[in-house]
Amino acid sequence: MPAKSSASPRWTATTKLIAGFTVVAIIAALIVRFSGFLAPLLLAFILTYLLHPLARRLSERTALSWRASVSVVFLIFIFIVILLLTLAGYAIVDQLVNLVRIVQDYLAGLPEFLRGLSEHALQLGPFRIDFAALERLMVEELDMDFASLGQQLLSAIQPVLGGAGSFLGALATSTLATIGWVLFIFIITYLLLSDAGQQLDFFEGANLPGHDADLRRLGRELGRIWNAFLRGQLLLVSIIMLTSFTLMSLLGVRYALALALITGLAKFVPYIGSFAMYVTTALVTFFQPGNYLGIEPGSTYMLFATIPAILTDLSFDNLITPRFYGRALGVHPAAVLVTALVAANLLGFVGLLLAAPVLASLQLFATYVFRKMVDLNPWPQVEKMKAEKPRPLMRRLQLRIEKARSFLRRGTKPT
Repeated sequence: MPAKSSASPRWTATTKLIAGFTVVAIIAALIVRFSGFLAPLLLAFILTYLLHPLARRLSERTALSWRASVSVVFLIFIFIVILLLTLAGYAIVDQLVNLVRIVQDYLAGLPEFLRGLSEHALQLGPFRIDFAALERLMVEELDMDFASLGQQLLSAIQPVLGGAGSFLGALATSTLATIGWVLFIFIITYLLLSDAGQQLDFFEGANLPGHDADLRRLGRELGRIWNAFLRGQLLLVSIIMLTSFTLMSLLGVRYALALALITGLAKFVPYIGSFAMYVTTALVTFFQPGNYLGIEPGSTYMLFATIPAILTDLSFDNLITPRFYGRALGVHPAAVLVTALVAANLLGFVGLLLAAPVLASLQLFATYVFRKMVDLNPWPQVEKMKAEKPRPLMRRLQLRIEKARSFLRRGTKPT
């Protein structure tokens, strides 16, 4: 009697298809059911990715163990976060709440303001804008006057500002819930860092014979995408915020800190973000009652403050951003805009910020799956491995040490 084979039988194509669809359905159901946990978990993974190099360097250059290095880095990080929240957290939330409230009040009076605009004209140096003629042209071409235009703008923008005001009010009042989520993110980050080791590899536990090279390549490509975003885009946004805050403060604009924050966050939403920043700056400066520069309030001060803000934003977009950031993610801005709207609906504010790298990651997986399904090489481009360059500071120190050794050798030679 032949012995029974103990090898596990292979699945048929139908079984694989059913199992694949079942796994996808279960994952989709879990995402929908526990979508509130996705944003904190994503933040925990991002913090792990950012803090891991610091812990690795501390562990390599000291006698501390990996867990001790992680604890030291984590304590320093928590101290910095608490310090920043103590110094600027309340001021930022307070300015944002007041800014949203003021913009809501301005928009409430926008139809009345536009209704009376047709009786005036704006003189910009040699140029004169006749609003009465402009309104007649709008009525002839669009069958719409200034008042109806303002009413439509108000109906479109008011829900967005209302939602923002509710979110900021909840953020300012629900302190206990906010602290709870922050503690959850910190605990998950610490556990991930402690178990990661000196080499951060999210595919380390995968064991698929014949696919190890593909998994490693996917890990490196994902690392490049998120590295470009986290250490490129976020640093660039921080520079933009600092530049905008300095400019708005020098020009005497109210709520400079809140406007700088909006300017930085606008970089995560192509097209619409910059336009929203321009409109907000123009509204705040137009209705600002006075300024320390003594410039006449109204349209004169609005142009004086808004034009430099727009020019600064365009300079970053066309001169600094391409050199500093480039097209490392390889995604189109229009696709990022659509993804940002979908991600914001699913994950809220965190989804809005992470739309670009999430889209680039999905594009990477989709390209890999598609090329594998049609039996093509999933990696048509040769991977460029960057050789590790010596650090200038360490190189200079090495040269100084070599010169000192040569001098000591010459001094100790027998005469």
